Amino acid sequence: MGRPKKALISRRKALELALKIIDKEGLDALSIRRLGDELGVRGISLYHHFASKEDILIGVCELALTDIRTPHAPNADWRQWFADNAGKYYQALLDHPNLIPVLMRRHPLRIGLREHNSTVGLLAVQGVPIGVIMPLLDMLESIALGCAAYQSAVSADTDTDNWHEKYSSLYQVRRSAEISPKAAFEATIKAAIDAILSTYNATAGHGAAKPAKPPRRRSS
Repeated sequence: MGRPKKALISRRKALELALKIIDKEGLDALSIRRLGDELGVRGISLYHHFASKEDILIGVCELALTDIRTPHAPNADWRQWFADNAGKYYQALLDHPNLIPVLMRRHPLRIGLREHNSTVGLLAVQGVPIGVIMPLLDMLESIALGCAAYQSAVSADTDTDNWHEKYSSLYQVRRSAEISPKAAFEATIKAAIDAILSTYNATAGHGAAKPAKPPRRRSS
């Protein structure tokens, strides 16, 4: 039997359900057949909206990142909105940790690159040096993914081996922490922005380090 001539379900509904499956049961639980069964349609009907399972995963990731948007106001403080978007990305990863392995391949899968393109454009318009923009984006991506992956693993720890008894000092230090992971992440992002700009100013443009002159040879 061929695929129906009209879509029997909406793309949005399919993505929302796929995200629920992944959140609850993990990436391996999602399949074209499973999603079709949950939607009450034959799996082949999903090909009206998606070319493959990978295409569904891309759509699910973009749905999970819906709230991360480049501001439309050109006069917005770029450091603030950039850091805010980093925080939203970190939170989205914490809310949907099973998507982290997919988002590790964000660039080759072209997930959200249109939004990244808008971010690059606004940063350039706001006077951020071109040579700094890509390092800033890479920094945001790597720190958010790393922090979220680690924090998700810690949160999922069931403590079945009584590690707090084996490593009592570590346990007490963790219990005594006065800075939340979220606050630590936000501080790290702001510090990283400053560090990247400082590095740029020290090595590029007017702040570029001049090559050392060779020592003068003494006359005999």
